[in-house]
Amino acid sequence: MNRVYRYIISVMFLCMQVFVGFAHGNDSLFVAPFDFPLYLSGNFGELRSNHFHSGVDFKTQGVVGKPIRCVADGYICRASVTPGGYGKALYVMHDNGYMTVYAHLDRFPAEIDKRVREYQYKYETFRTNLWFAPDEYRLHQGDFLAYAGNSGYSFGPHLHFEIRDSKGNELYDPMVFYKDKLVDTRPPRIHAISVYPKRGEGLLCGGTASRVYDVVSDSLCGSIDAWGTVGFGVRALDYMNDTNNKYGIRRIELLVDGELYFYSEMDNFSFDEDLLINAWLDYGRLYNNGEWFQKMFVTENNSLRLLKANADNGWLTIDEERDYNVECRLSDYHGNTTCCTFTVHGKRDTIPLPPPHTHILYCNADNRVEHVGLRLDVPRGVLFENAFLNIRMHEGDGMTWRYSLSDTVYPMLKGSRISFWVGETDIDKSKLYIRHIEPKDTSSVGGVYACGRIEANITTIGSYEVAVDTIPPVLLPVNENLWMSKGVLTLSFKENETALKSFKGTLDGEFILFEYNSKNSEFTLDIKKERVKAGKHRLRFVVTDRCGNEALFERDIEF
Repeated sequence: MNRVYRYIISVMFLCMQVFVGFAHGNDSLFVAPFDFPLYLSGNFGELRSNHFHSGVDFKTQGVVGKPIRCVADGYICRASVTPGGYGKALYVMHDNGYMTVYAHLDRFPAEIDKRVREYQYKYETFRTNLWFAPDEYRLHQGDFLAYAGNSGYSFGPHLHFEIRDSKGNELYDPMVFYKDKLVDTRPPRIHAISVYPKRGEGLLCGGTASRVYDVVSDSLCGSIDAWGTVGFGVRALDYMNDTNNKYGIRRIELLVDGELYFYSEMDNFSFDEDLLINAWLDYGRLYNNGEWFQKMFVTENNSLRLLKANADNGWLTIDEERDYNVECRLSDYHGNTTCCTFTVHGKRDTIPLPPPHTHILYCNADNRVEHVGLRLDVPRGVLFENAFLNIRMHEGDGMTWRYSLSDTVYPMLKGSRISFWVGETDIDKSKLYIRHIEPKDTSSVGGVYACGRIEANITTIGSYEVAVDTIPPVLLPVNENLWMSKGVLTLSFKENETALKSFKGTLDGEFILFEYNSKNSEFTLDIKKERVKAGKHRLRFVVTDRCGNEALFERDIEF
């Protein structure tokens, strides 16, 4: 009830502010962050890996350095710098009760930049998080704020812009305030429909497997035979005028025989709900560019507020030998709508028992599984649905056997503990880690050794093995012959096993600031910005991975 109450209050607050904004013109709350026409490269709530897109991405005419305006009266309350994510970002607390965020910046204003650099040198770190008092950096609506850029995990110049509540956790769609500044007459487009027989309760075309129907190729023509309980999913994208970008879907509706079974509306969510995206997407059928199937039903432990369904959580029970008329309807913020209609024919059949399994993980109970050296602890409420395991051992690339836990990939809301028995090995224990085996790649989930076992936190039921990382990262100079002429030193970083843990540069034994760009794994030292004096210097730069392996770049340099 507390969560529901908080949600109702936040929605009432948003509606009140929106009403005031429309009554006095939207500019009474927020002006545009730029003085040129607005176009989006990304919209609110787009589907991303393990999270929703928390704001909108405004285009900056393909360049960095565009000045940004403060959208309403308030004060700069926070400045942050990260190698990935938002890069350089500013947070503004407004008098109207909102907070706005400006990310991927190129430069801070001079006074903020000075404070950030003081912090970085005091604590000898590139990563920065500074908070400011209300009377330090006061701004009026329309004042210069910063310069737009391409920092952090950004792959082209743009401004990532968010509107939050005053506590910074609830996120709202900025389109509420900027709809009239954007032109959109293009409707969403449905690419495919998926149909899912419920495990042990449904059949599709005589089988228990889900199926995908391509809308473009008209494979939905005619009827789909089914019996028992089935659910539906949709793969779709939205589009806008004068851009080639693809966007997420704002509203999805599923109707059966004219009755609303399910709808979703992407207008508000909190950071606490981000991982719930994995219960909404068809996690086992991932596509590139955000083209993931979104389920038009709600799994048991999915409390994502933007999803609404009927008493059967959006599932369709087919218990009559007749046609069921299904309609999927999508719409965007400007009211452009598209529909896809098809027929599911009830064909009576015998539903077989589910395939055999070695263990069941119950979503509403505490679970422990032990299997030949493997131990898995999954707490109550972590899974979105019951997980049916079929544990198999294979010879792996690591120091132990590889364990495949299930034929189905099950994401989790929070972490669970997995551990492997490795015994009293002669290998340096700090070099052990647990490797997640994915269809096209592998990744480290870390690990801590104790009493003969190595243990780590995982968020997916998949395939895992114990591995050893004794190989140091690789550091290489980039275009070293241009360092002096450009005034910028660049080092590339490569790590094949575990991730980067730390890095530090010194000049003549004193800390000097290297900036790290995670999207291209490069470290840069701006000689002019760091006010390096002319003459001979000893440069030393060290990187360390998560298993403690170090790489050192050291040499004498003359500026």
